[in-house]
Amino acid sequence: MRRVLGYGVAALVLLALFVSGTAWAQDKSLLWQRYDVNIQVLVNSDILVEEIQQIQFTSGTFRFGFAAIPLDRVERITDVSVAELIDGQERRYKPNSSAPYGFETTQSDNNLEITWYFPPTSASTHTYVLRYRVIGGLRFYEEGDQLWWKAIPPDHNFPIRASTITVTLPATFSQEQLKVASYGPATITRLNERGQVVFEAQNIPPDQELEVRVQFPHGVVQGSPPLWQAAFDRRQTLGPLFSLIFGALGVVILIGGPLSLYLLWYTRGRDQPVGLVAEQVSEPPADLPAPVVGTLIDERADLKDIIAGILDLARRGVLRMEEQRIEGFLGIGSGRDFIFYLQDAAKATRPYEQTLLRAIFGGQEQKRLSELRQKFYTSIPTLERELYQEVVREGFFPADPRSIRRRWVTLGIIGLVVSAFGACVLVGLLGDYTDWAFCPAASMAATALGLIILGNFMPRRTAKGAEEAAKWIAFKRYLQYLEKQADLQAAKDRFEEYLPYAVAFGLERQLINRFATVDAPAPSWWGPVFVPTGGHVYRGPLAAGGMGSSGGASSGPPAPLAGEGGGAQSLSDMSRGVGASLASMSAGLGALLSSASSVLTSTPPSSRSGGRGGGWSGGGSFGGGGGGGGSRGFG
Repeated sequence: MRRVLGYGVAALVLLALFVSGTAWAQDKSLLWQRYDVNIQVLVNSDILVEEIQQIQFTSGTFRFGFAAIPLDRVERITDVSVAELIDGQERRYKPNSSAPYGFETTQSDNNLEITWYFPPTSASTHTYVLRYRVIGGLRFYEEGDQLWWKAIPPDHNFPIRASTITVTLPATFSQEQLKVASYGPATITRLNERGQVVFEAQNIPPDQELEVRVQFPHGVVQGSPPLWQAAFDRRQTLGPLFSLIFGALGVVILIGGPLSLYLLWYTRGRDQPVGLVAEQVSEPPADLPAPVVGTLIDERADLKDIIAGILDLARRGVLRMEEQRIEGFLGIGSGRDFIFYLQDAAKATRPYEQTLLRAIFGGQEQKRLSELRQKFYTSIPTLERELYQEVVREGFFPADPRSIRRRWVTLGIIGLVVSAFGACVLVGLLGDYTDWAFCPAASMAATALGLIILGNFMPRRTAKGAEEAAKWIAFKRYLQYLEKQADLQAAKDRFEEYLPYAVAFGLERQLINRFATVDAPAPSWWGPVFVPTGGHVYRGPLAAGGMGSSGGASSGPPAPLAGEGGGAQSLSDMSRGVGASLASMSAGLGALLSSASSVLTSTPPSSRSGGRGGGWSGGGSFGGGGGGGGSRGFG
């Protein structure tokens, strides 16, 4: 069997190497030995463009070439032709054909796209000639007519070793009558003996454009300014002003927005200052249930508060729990389960407590934790709502904190939508003038995003709630920093009282570990359980000799209840090695808390996509203005 597996692994490795080698072999690369462009301005203002591309295909197999020429700075492009120089002779490609030595033209996304096809080609050098007529590509001004043209496009994936760009004007002009400029790689510009303006460049890197500009005396060519020139001129004259206005407005909103959010929180979200409160208090400040305290402190009703509520009901004698070890065959299928026994439902007086008992027991008097899987989650929204109602009923908040958060978060989302719509409107109306038209809307979007974040901190406690929260935070600090052996020894009998609050505060792990070191008594609700309807005592693992024993009904004499004689177990016995057990979440009280967090939030497979996540832990402008350009390439 191992030999077969070895052969299989070897085959997979060889296959991977073959595939990767094939992919590597199919990588394509080329370079332009030359990319020469001849531009001729006609008397009727049309422009004839001839691109001569000498391509060296270095690796891979190529079957076509393509060019995408933007149409935003021209009126239209006509008379497209493609040819290939073969032994000094031109072989013209057939239009409207996708066969070898044919080409096609299409228009999309305001680009004229030209694709020409040739037989499979590799490891060779070829020269392609692309010609077309540009109508409405010149700019007309009284001071002089202008040619702006991106002779080398901004999108070419491989380098160009050399380029010569020759501009032929409709008449011969002296050097003094011309204005010449180029934008891109370093170029040599000169006026040759024929009166042509020549630009030369060497070693142009990939995706580097080269734009040439020539201005010559007005009136030599016939024509009038194209429609796109008016928008361009407005941008040139008003653009700087609009850029300044919108840029400054964006900065003002970007600075003023966060300041406004801070003032909003300070006046409407910040708790009122409370009087002097002790740094730490060793007693619970009031007789409030742990889940209500947890909701008050972090302003959220969540799963840890619900689990704290279960422990609080157990502490008050409403229910008991026992652990049951499940023994599997040869260790397969072994695990733990926990059984809840209803003792005195009359003591559960608050609405969320009654809902909690119904969610656990469903009218029965005992229930396994595993039986709540994919069932209990439906009660969580109701429990959270009733906990929020509880803190409002106690006078700690003027309204449901969750509704307050939702209100502000919703306003932030509306602000994001309005900002996005505003950006589209501003760019649509003023995009021809400035690239900064979106700035105010972008700053508003940043402020709206800040409001979404701030909304989580907007629930504001009443004066009573703020004072009560300060007291309970002092008690939380006491539990958090309860480390001295003497303090632990003095408080060890109160572990059962402290535990529900520790769960609500997110301090349950360290509390269990610390009290275990001083041999604190086990909670009275953990272990043997009296079942009223059965008329006898169940003996759980603790009463039967520790957590490692099997659970179930005892056939022997009734065991004493926890706290009565020899049946009582210390927390040290109950959580033997509990630090490690909690780290692995696999034993004792730590296993109960961990199992509860995953079981209570589990949802059926059909509901999981919209359900709650399982598990929890404590704690809570210059250049680029001309026509031409676009992209060139081969594939």
